[in-house]
Amino acid sequence: MDRNIGKKLDGRYEITELIGIGGMADVYKAIDIIDDRVVAVKILKTEFSNDDEFLRRFRNESKAIAVLSHPNIVKIYDVGFTEKIQFIVMEYIDGITLKEFMEQQGILKWKDAIHFIIQILRALQHAHDRGIVHRDIKPQNIMLFPDGTIKVMDFGIARFAREEGKTLSDKAIGSVHYISPEQARGDITDEKSDIYSVGVMLYEMLTGQKPFDADNPVSVALMHMQSKAKNPREINETIPEGLEDIVIRAMQKDASKRYQSASEMIKDIEEFKRNPSIVFEYKYLTPPVDENTRYFEPVSSGKTEGGTVDIDRNKIKSKVPKMFKQKAKSKPEYDDYDDDDYDDYDDDYDDDDDDYDDRRRGGGRSLIVPVLGAITAAVVIIAAFFITNMIIKIISPYGVETYTMPNLVGMTITDAQSQYPYFRIVELSEEYSEYPTGVIIEQPISEGSSVKAGREIKVKISRGVRMIPVPDVSNYEQTRAVAILKDAGFYANTTSRIDENVTAGFVIETDPPANQSVKYGSSITVYVSLGPEQEDVIVPKLVGMSIEDATKLLTEKKLVTKINPVDSKEPEGTVLSQSVEYLEIVGPGTEIVLDVSTGVVKEKSYYLTVDIPSDADGAYTFTVYVDGNEIASEAVSDVYRKDSIQLTISGNETKTVIVEVKYAYGTRPVKLAEYVMDFETGKYYQVSYNSYAFEEAKGY
Repeated sequence: MDRNIGKKLDGRYEITELIGIGGMADVYKAIDIIDDRVVAVKILKTEFSNDDEFLRRFRNESKAIAVLSHPNIVKIYDVGFTEKIQFIVMEYIDGITLKEFMEQQGILKWKDAIHFIIQILRALQHAHDRGIVHRDIKPQNIMLFPDGTIKVMDFGIARFAREEGKTLSDKAIGSVHYISPEQARGDITDEKSDIYSVGVMLYEMLTGQKPFDADNPVSVALMHMQSKAKNPREINETIPEGLEDIVIRAMQKDASKRYQSASEMIKDIEEFKRNPSIVFEYKYLTPPVDENTRYFEPVSSGKTEGGTVDIDRNKIKSKVPKMFKQKAKSKPEYDDYDDDDYDDYDDDYDDDDDDYDDRRRGGGRSLIVPVLGAITAAVVIIAAFFITNMIIKIISPYGVETYTMPNLVGMTITDAQSQYPYFRIVELSEEYSEYPTGVIIEQPISEGSSVKAGREIKVKISRGVRMIPVPDVSNYEQTRAVAILKDAGFYANTTSRIDENVTAGFVIETDPPANQSVKYGSSITVYVSLGPEQEDVIVPKLVGMSIEDATKLLTEKKLVTKINPVDSKEPEGTVLSQSVEYLEIVGPGTEIVLDVSTGVVKEKSYYLTVDIPSDADGAYTFTVYVDGNEIASEAVSDVYRKDSIQLTISGNETKTVIVEVKYAYGTRPVKLAEYVMDFETGKYYQVSYNSYAFEEAKGY
């Protein structure tokens, strides 16, 4: 029996069973007898507990990690250090690891894969913003709830697991499959290492395979540093090209060519979700052109299949605007002709001559007059055409051609005018934006529209990023200083620290400092004085208070307030929980994280499986209503031999869901089914089902 089972740590955490074994620590299920809740307790293994330097760093880092508070991060409740045992108390997750789910599913649907990856990236961004890098992102460290919610575990632990010069052992093989090249080399790692690991996980989700695998961990590490993985679509051709681009960029061996932040990768994924046919263009992926060159080119939905093209120099055709193309007369390729071809041609010509001679000998009417008349008419028509064309060109030098509207956003107006001379591209206005100065940021006509030559296209031009100086609010009272910064266009985050020279409640300094020019709308950290150092204070009970009252009370007690917005039905601004428990004794300047209600219950999305009768056939549109509001519609070209259809629905609390079907050639929709859905748990039950709905929709 495990010697830790039955122990009571710190007099409150009673260990009941072993639930996980890791390379650095074992995880146990335990009961917190004070708060009467189930928790998970991670206990460090003996080989790490005896390393003084490791313990020093671990203790300092554990305190920092404990302040992480995010819906997609397993919450840390407590850390404990004694001479014999080091442990972390965390949220208990009644679910499975993402690794177990991936093993069950094999290859994941791309929609499910990005649903999980976005949650992981949001968790990482939250940690990265606070200077914490995970360094051990892998499916084993991701927990999955039944409703599809993701929770990331083991923040800040992996960073201490590497010893200088230590050879990778079998214990590390679970992590080696996901480590970044710089981590494998033993170089300094940052948030971009986590991005690489996320890219590897997404690769595995979409293909069912790890990008690199071998018999020993050292070989895998070398492959991460030196080898190129197969493109995901070479393994699973159903993966959309835009999603493949995202995976490839996240897994770049050169960290400078990867996504530089989790939010940057989320932005591309959201763009892909809006337009799954998009193909991202990453210049660093374009090698010099040769016979096997592969390149990436953005394409619009439904116009080009695929964005990755194998170029054959013998088949390349230059893409020239329509107005510059000339029609060339067909030129016979004499090498392809043989004598038989010429014989056939001569025979046809001789037959025509015989017919003509026969008509003349037979005394038929001469064809000269009709032929001359036809020639005269043709000349008149051609002359009229050229005269009309000349008149049109005099009136409009652009002619009457129609062109497909290109995407001008991202180009300078000069380049746009030069590249598309058949449009009159003019400046409408200037606005501040993230684009460089002089670049087009908005066009009135959407890409792909048909536009006549000479049409005036009024575009908006970027003035560049708006930079303004940070107001000097040092020695201002906190509330007044925050108001000044907000009026100037900044977001203000306050934090406190002890200062012998500045009165409590007044500003010491800001970061960025006063008078430095920064981007309009940036976040400014305001350091507020707690006054001189004082004795320890008792943490008050804050749950149920308004955030204004709670902040005021903490400031009076020389404690630091940190707000974490949480979706909840409680009134907006109500404190839901506090990171440091009521009556605990802490030092002045201690940060207290408050979960504060947004007053809004966040919507959750689930799949609703709707049955289809076996005798149904034809094209139908399925429309979903939640409490009377239409939220989804999906057309099916033929329901024949389909047992069911999965519809994605979103909502909160418990709602009534109605599904209607409409025949493609019918006149009215017919109610198919009614459900009651609990959007908190994702569970639903069927209230009614009309098995004749498909026939009724056809009018039978």
